[in-house]
Amino acid sequence: MDLPVRADGKQGRDGTAATDSADNSELVAKERIFRQCECCGAPIEITLIESGDRRRGVLWSDGYLENDDAPTPSILGKCRVCGAMGCLVELPLMEDAAHRELTDDYTAVPLTVDEYAALLENLEEIGEQFHCYLRISFWQLSNHRRRHDGADEPLSEFENANLQGLRELLDEDDPAERLIKVEVLRQLQQFERAEALLAEPVHPEIVPLVERLWQLLEARDANLVKLFTGEPGDEMPAFLSR
Repeated sequence: MDLPVRADGKQGRDGTAATDSADNSELVAKERIFRQCECCGAPIEITLIESGDRRRGVLWSDGYLENDDAPTPSILGKCRVCGAMGCLVELPLMEDAAHRELTDDYTAVPLTVDEYAALLENLEEIGEQFHCYLRISFWQLSNHRRRHDGADEPLSEFENANLQGLRELLDEDDPAERLIKVEVLRQLQQFERAEALLAEPVHPEIVPLVERLWQLLEARDANLVKLFTGEPGDEMPAFLSR
């Protein structure tokens, strides 16, 4: 499998879009893109970037951005016609312009938490460059019940094993991955290791995020929390929304 590619061709190792120096928190929807299901040949519509202001979304401590106006696209999905699962960025492009006039819904169907779990149980069959993305996706999707139900339930055995696997994949020399690792360690209640990583220098624009993580670590709080609500005065730093 190739690495996930965003609309401008840049890649992110964990499946997220790579960042640059420009402030593009106001994202613009790209042209409709259709790929072809390799099982049944049906079109699969993919939206790589939606319009909306990402800074007004709710940023959770696991890195999940909750924003209906600018949803985060997935690189994995299922065909809406036959249900075949695949890597959306690897499917062949449909060159025929006729499919652009289609009115039926051919958008990719997102994977469920159980389907991500099944993929994690068969990692040996999946390219290593996708392991980090799969673990983060399962982690965030598993946290939805805590996000939506307000349940501070402990990690399941499988969730715990997934976070331990993710912890070993994250590169401490990469600033973004180091922050993700801090949160992984915090949720694993490995607070002292998390504090040691968080003490490393960071970009000035990330300081508000780091300060909030410090508060959680000092309180020995391992629960999933909202870091920024997106409300006026509590928007996430522009640096994080690029």
